[in-house]
Amino acid sequence: MTGHPHALVVGAGIAGTAVGLVLRRIGWRVTLLEARPEREQPLGSYFSLADNGRTVLRGLGILPAVEAVGTATHRISFHDHRGREIGSNNQASTLIRRDRLGGALREAARRAGVRIIHDARMVGLCDDGVGGAVATLADRSSHTGDLLIGADGVHSRTRRLMFPEHPSARFTGVLDGGGSAPRVDGIAPDGVLRLTFGNHAFFGHQALPGGEVVWFQSMLAGEEDLAAGPRADPVDRWRTRLVELHRSDHRPISDIIEASTGTVIRWPVYDLDPPSRWSRGRVCLIGDAAHAMPPHDGQSASMALEDALVLARCLDTADDISDALVSFQQLREPRVTMVAGLTRRTGSLKFPTAPRARRARDAVLGMFIQAGVAASEDVNRYHLDWPELAGHPEACRPDGVSTESSSSS
Repeated sequence: MTGHPHALVVGAGIAGTAVGLVLRRIGWRVTLLEARPEREQPLGSYFSLADNGRTVLRGLGILPAVEAVGTATHRISFHDHRGREIGSNNQASTLIRRDRLGGALREAARRAGVRIIHDARMVGLCDDGVGGAVATLADRSSHTGDLLIGADGVHSRTRRLMFPEHPSARFTGVLDGGGSAPRVDGIAPDGVLRLTFGNHAFFGHQALPGGEVVWFQSMLAGEEDLAAGPRADPVDRWRTRLVELHRSDHRPISDIIEASTGTVIRWPVYDLDPPSRWSRGRVCLIGDAAHAMPPHDGQSASMALEDALVLARCLDTADDISDALVSFQQLREPRVTMVAGLTRRTGSLKFPTAPRARRARDAVLGMFIQAGVAASEDVNRYHLDWPELAGHPEACRPDGVSTESSSSS
């Protein structure tokens, strides 16, 4: 693609800021439309950023900035409910809060000259094949680009406008969450993330260098726990329920929950049947908007980062935008389908619902973990070879465009 075409990106999360940054690197002008007001801070719980996602960040030159707001994990240790180690993965990863990863990406995007407009909720979409893709906002303003990318998550408005007949994302019955304890006796920083397949729920924890123990947890939930999105609750609201849920699991888990302070961030987990097409004309979907990735293996962010790089590469090498979008799906769909399958299999072992099911799960858990570690090592070794990106001849210089609200556009 020659010249300096203009991309509209709906959603300034991980997928949106990453694709905006990469497109800037290859000469595109980029406008990010973010529905949240700038003053509204996104909630963030910890997750493990796998090495395939770190590889993308390394290629973009921003891995050091991300590592500076995260914690190095040298090993992931898997345990049964008694605390017995049943497997380990020695590949490097980064334990990081999702909002901090997003913040590092947004800062890099701003420095690269990406225009970010907050309070910009898209309500209409038009691509007539002649005048460009047009996004209409709730305040009745509009923005036009040569390409519109929907990076607005599992509940994507872009996807609904593109394919109104496609089923919405569905609640899986799983509630994820996380919190932290200032210190816990007997738990010291050692660079190990410990994951436990408990009797009734799943629990992970790691001690940060200063001694704080951060944790995340997954459990089956009822409709009474369902919320539209992430929310922060006082830890006291959840403490008794979580301690009871993990009472029969090895002791450090209940100690961590008892010592926790502040808030617990909870969010319902949704899944999506991917649309058969990820694009229509000059409009396309990436990340969870195209292929929701269950959070059970920590691959959602990494798949979004890979998407950003592959989409930019397709656009850079194609003469026609529509052709590039078709190539993007052809390249990405087999991989994300495979990774999603592995992730769902991991999730199926987290929540045995009856004693017999737990005994059957525990009998094969060690073997399954070993096979899963081998598969994840293959997933994490993924690398898109694009050495020309760093010195791309069409790279734009930062133009100093800063964050604004939709009313100023």
